[in-house]
Amino acid sequence: MRIPACLILLGYVLAVLAAPAQAQDPTGKISLELNHVQPTQDGGCRLSVIATNGLERPINQLGLEIVAFNVDGLVDQFLRLDFSRISAGKTKVLQFDLAGKACDSLSRLHINDVLNCVPASVTDVYCPDLLDLKNRTAIQFGD
Repeated sequence: MRIPACLILLGYVLAVLAAPAQAQDPTGKISLELNHVQPTQDGGCRLSVIATNGLERPINQLGLEIVAFNVDGLVDQFLRLDFSRISAGKTKVLQFDLAGKACDSLSRLHINDVLNCVPASVTDVYCPDLLDLKNRTAIQFGD
């Protein structure tokens, strides 16, 4: 008995659709560098953060939840930084001001969470695991 080609093709398509989705582990890292801190004219602190996308795919919007600690080691404030699209292999620089916070009043910037490092279709990826952290300042940066 000969099976029609259309039934073979239909069986193949159904098998592919029924197969469990495999995690698409990204290769590479996202480099984050706290590059510079400087006082602002209003008594605040300007921080410069450099993000380099070392993944093989673009990042549409990289979100960072950062916690600032004062010199006594106490939580001072929560910050949310959002980098717009970063193409694969490219770098973006983001500056942000902490109004009313002198640079010497900060002891540590902790990365509490990283959001949107991979497309929603990629599962089983914990974005903080993809970070490669660097620091060129006196303020502790990272974990």
